[in-house]
Amino acid sequence: MQLRLLMTRAINAIAWTLGAALLSRRQFNLPRWTRRQEFFDLHSSAVSWLDENLSILERDASGLRRFGTDTWDYCHGAVRSIFHFAVAAPRRLPSVGCTRNVIAVYGFDGDPGERLEKIAETMSTAGWKRIAPLPMRPWEGANGYAMLEWQPDAKDAEAPWGGKNSSPHMTLSWGSRGQETPLEQVPSRTHISTRNYLALECSGTEYWNLPESALESHEHVLAVTVTLSYYSSLDSWRPQRRIPRHLLPTKPKPWVSPR
Repeated sequence: MQLRLLMTRAINAIAWTLGAALLSRRQFNLPRWTRRQEFFDLHSSAVSWLDENLSILERDASGLRRFGTDTWDYCHGAVRSIFHFAVAAPRRLPSVGCTRNVIAVYGFDGDPGERLEKIAETMSTAGWKRIAPLPMRPWEGANGYAMLEWQPDAKDAEAPWGGKNSSPHMTLSWGSRGQETPLEQVPSRTHISTRNYLALECSGTEYWNLPESALESHEHVLAVTVTLSYYSSLDSWRPQRRIPRHLLPTKPKPWVSPR
């Protein structure tokens, strides 16, 4: 009985070691990659572009008073073994992606429908087109939301940060006094950095409370969320070769949120 138990443990240990070896690969070294000048230039252009579009909104859509912002900027990458299988992502290719997400909260007074029409007109001149909700409804004063996507008129237009496949999008959520506030806390904005996830900037503000602050001195509140995926290596092996990797192989680690 004792011998059988020892043999079972030995077989399990060998099987676990073999399985770990088959599923492990050298993961991308995100900290090292993001310190390179090439990435620094890419990131700077993405930050400038996003800030410029928020400035257009504030400059041309007068009457908006900003009450605060929250920024979440991160990169994630994973190299999976050919033996790895998951129902949601079977045998995914090695990939690296970087995204910047900014939430800005504004207070304003007057007719909400008129104000939102003005905002849509302003952002349209900057290349933003309304794509949701479907079916389209006229702008109105009640609680609501709208999604805009950056679609420049020129068919061959290229994003200023060099990406051709990224589609930046902007979500507008609004509400008035006595109504439900348009922002909720999103746990994913507080992921802990791992070998496969690197937070570049995380404000850590209580952005979900900003609408209440705005409604203390204004009739209405507007939350603007802009998301820009400024780097993606999917289906492109050449960019991945420029990204350094860790020396020792490991299995990809999932994102972790603090408890």
